[in-house]
Amino acid sequence: MDGKPGLFSLLGKRMDWLGQRQNVLAQNIANADTPHYAPRDLKPQEFRRMVERQYGASLKPTATQAGHIQASKLRADDRSVEQKDRYETAPSGNAVVIEEQLIKVTQTQNDYNAITNLYKKQVAMLKMALRGRQ
Repeated sequence: MDGKPGLFSLLGKRMDWLGQRQNVLAQNIANADTPHYAPRDLKPQEFRRMVERQYGASLKPTATQAGHIQASKLRADDRSVEQKDRYETAPSGNAVVIEEQLIKVTQTQNDYNAITNLYKKQVAMLKMALRGRQ
């Protein structure tokens, strides 16, 4: 552990990964006219494995009320979407498609904003707990 509470550590790692991904995507866009350049991307982070490493494999969702969805009823197939990379290759051998790269940049920015908001909410909750009710 890096000295930060568990959730802050996970959020920080995700923000670092998103920053690195943004750099890789920027390199792809910068090399859009470079002959024989193939776009790169980072391997996706596996959040489940990060949580298991942080808290152990014993951390499982539980239903605390009868109306809750049972975790055992959810299958991995229900949560995953198959996405194929559709790269075009220019006559120069360059495989960067600017539109695809910009979509990835936008997704990365949206993810970063969501993580930043979650981080802010966690800090606000800690401050509220330290101050007590007012």
